[in-house]
Amino acid sequence: CITRLSVVSVNPANGKLRFRFPFNAPGPKVSAANPIVLDKDKLFVTASYQAGAVFAQMQADDVKILWQDDEVLSSQYTTPILHKGLLIGIHGRQDIGNPVLRCIDPRTRKVLWEKEGLGYATLLAADEKLLILTTEGELILVALDTSAYRELGRATLSNRTVRALPALADGRLYVRDTDVLKCYDLRPAP
Repeated sequence: CITRLSVVSVNPANGKLRFRFPFNAPGPKVSAANPIVLDKDKLFVTASYQAGAVFAQMQADDVKILWQDDEVLSSQYTTPILHKGLLIGIHGRQDIGNPVLRCIDPRTRKVLWEKEGLGYATLLAADEKLLILTTEGELILVALDTSAYRELGRATLSNRTVRALPALADGRLYVRDTDVLKCYDLRPAP
């Protein structure tokens, strides 16, 4: 789990500390993206505000940092999507600059593709598709493809600011803006 200034792993059976390593710098920070486990023994964590990303190899009661970088995938709030061993996520901050959607290989730090102009957004994956919900209330449907950005369609769902992560359950998309919770039925017509 990510704490204020570190990443901590605890044994769920007995509550004992497995490992801890520094993550984040002192000062106002947000660590909202969830840690991601790859290949059962690799860990990817990301945050913005000069924290960047860490890719590490977990061992029984220790961790080895493989790389740490602020330029690969530094996500302000959104947890990246893990797909076929690669990560698709929002790099950058909404309050400074222009965040971009990126697909990276965490093993090599290589950026495989990126899409500018979406701004800050939340991400969901389902049925080999990526659902991108921007803070401006636009839903963008993209093929869940690690080789290229392929947009399939888009629709405006709200004219208000949308910061909450949407939820997808049983073919229904739940979206909360600053005032209203809405449900969109995405199931195919009978």
